[in-house]
Amino acid sequence: MSALSDIPNVEEEGLELGPVPGASGRYRFAGTGEAEGAAVLDRFLGQLHQKALARQLREVTLELTELEFINSSCLKAMVAWIYKVDTEGRPYTIRLLRDPALHWQRTSLATLQRLAPEVVSVEDRKK
Repeated sequence: MSALSDIPNVEEEGLELGPVPGASGRYRFAGTGEAEGAAVLDRFLGQLHQKALARQLREVTLELTELEFINSSCLKAMVAWIYKVDTEGRPYTIRLLRDPALHWQRTSLATLQRLAPEVVSVEDRKK
């Protein structure tokens, strides 16, 4: 059982968020996040953060290769999560796996990494 399997899958407001089966601390994000999806993403990241702290994970990985787009409201939710991890003593690192063919991921995820380079790493992942 995945260490964070008790975080439920979410399919709301164009987003699909959930744990990758059999992969502790690994999550799949898919779909498109518009303004309505920001609250969904914020809630999910809050649950993920609490579970990562409770399980004392060293790393959380987000598979973003199927995430077609998220707008600035959803990016703000990710910024808030990264800021929380960074300012709470960096209890774990965040690894973002991106699709290099998606231009928005190249630019936006690089910006997220620059916010907290000790916390966030970005890697290219082929589909």
